[in-house]
Amino acid sequence: MSQFNTFAFAGGGNRCWWQAGVMSGLLERGWRLPDHLVGTSAGAAIAVSCLTIGPRAALESCCGLLDSDGAIKVRHPRRLQHLFPLSHEPIYRKWVRSIVDQNHLTALRSSGVRVLVAISRPSAKLGLSGSVVAGTLAYAVDQFIAPAIHPRLPGLLGLEQEFVELKACDTVSSVCSLLRAAAAAVPYIRPVQIAGYWALDGGYVDNAPIPAQSPLERDGTLVLLTRHDSSRPTTFVSGGRTYWQPSRPVPVSTWDCSVRAEIRAAFDLGRDDALMVVDGGLLAAQRRGSSENCPSTADLSNSNLEPESNAALQR
Repeated sequence: MSQFNTFAFAGGGNRCWWQAGVMSGLLERGWRLPDHLVGTSAGAAIAVSCLTIGPRAALESCCGLLDSDGAIKVRHPRRLQHLFPLSHEPIYRKWVRSIVDQNHLTALRSSGVRVLVAISRPSAKLGLSGSVVAGTLAYAVDQFIAPAIHPRLPGLLGLEQEFVELKACDTVSSVCSLLRAAAAAVPYIRPVQIAGYWALDGGYVDNAPIPAQSPLERDGTLVLLTRHDSSRPTTFVSGGRTYWQPSRPVPVSTWDCSVRAEIRAAFDLGRDDALMVVDGGLLAAQRRGSSENCPSTADLSNSNLEPESNAALQR
């Protein structure tokens, strides 16, 4: 049975709740987290939640930020409404803070699990505003004109992807700032300064970020996508890595921050997909196959992490 030692979490806004459901299902089946986690945008926060309160508790925390009548509990002061009319940033700030506290940070920093968070750095030539425009256009090209798992256009426009190790953060505030920077998709969430320089959503460069890898490292990497591609099977191999996508379009609006957001439906689809893939042996079959499009399971027993029912880190 092949060993996955890296999980990569793609971005995708509310679609990332599918990843949370997948992780919940895997943990239910006794899987343990690997030694390396990589993520960007909301995917980075989902990855971190697996190490702290657990993906299901993260879901409940997010749901708890919504009023029963559809209004947002977290609101800007009235005098600032004209400057920040969108509710995404205060909601995301409060939600991220709910999944990481001082005890979690201490455990994360002493854990053997390495977490890399991908952010985008603006182009020196285009500046911050120009980079936001260029990144948005590149995203549109990737989504509607020339779909690619790892697009090249943002790099050609001068945007750069940077991987920041979570253990480099020595305060809860710095962890939360890093996670907000990784999800800073303008205008929903404003850019954040990391190490003195502006940082944007890592998805502006690559929505499924992975650092440079050796062939052996590629073979041990599982990438959790959030966008369904009907031309591909649920699990497939490309470039030596294994990719896992939703079995159908995730039933949630990417940017909906109201009580109407179907984040539970996205979570449930992920859990159902996880049970289907694991119980059906699709990942094991994937790793045995020689074709890049064959339909792979991982034994994560060497990890230092507890299942979701007890999300604390073993030390």
